[in-house]
Amino acid sequence: MSLAPGRLISWSLSAILIGWVVVYNAMRVAGGTPAGVALTSFIIGAIAGLVVLGIGIWVRGRLIASGRIHPVDPEMEIPGIAEMNPGQKGLLGIAWPAVAVAAGVQIVQAVLLFFDWRGTPVETRATAELIMAVWFIFAGIWMLWEANNIRDFDAGGLDSVALGALLSAVLAGVAASRDFTIVTSFITVVAAGVASVLAYYAVHRLTRDRGTPWMTITAAVIVLASLIIPIATR
Repeated sequence: MSLAPGRLISWSLSAILIGWVVVYNAMRVAGGTPAGVALTSFIIGAIAGLVVLGIGIWVRGRLIASGRIHPVDPEMEIPGIAEMNPGQKGLLGIAWPAVAVAAGVQIVQAVLLFFDWRGTPVETRATAELIMAVWFIFAGIWMLWEANNIRDFDAGGLDSVALGALLSAVLAGVAASRDFTIVTSFITVVAAGVASVLAYYAVHRLTRDRGTPWMTITAAVIVLASLIIPIATR
């Protein structure tokens, strides 16, 4: 049974993120400098993550074909407000403020990163810091818009919000490890991480409401790694 395109994209991006976090921090623990391992770790981690994902999908397909496991039902669409039960609406009532807070924190982080980049001598400016600032301002504005939608029980973009917030948490962890606006970087890891975990859990409750919320667990692990490892490698 082939994977739905949306799920394959989500799994692929998650695999790249996990691979990057693992390889980046392994290289940092081995003594590499943040700037020195940033690009190399991303390339190696992305390739490794996709290879592991590919093997996992192949094994899954073989187990399904042999009858040893049964595929989960095709993903359901996120329901509209009329189809939501009170528990699902209550969960969205918790999720939207978390997404809004994460959005605001990212906008602040973007501004601080930009001014920190501008205040650095031209010969030592890090392009990565400017790229992060651009991402955080984009993600912050987008998530503010989505938070308003979620408040109105329009959760169609919730899966994308979960993935975007997870990427923000990872990038903020990298920013902290590179000493870019350290305090707000850690705050961003926490805020974006909480939003990601809640959003993934809300997607699980809205589309299945049964079984193990694996993406929620995976997101929580990535967020904890993004928070703890920069501290451990300082």
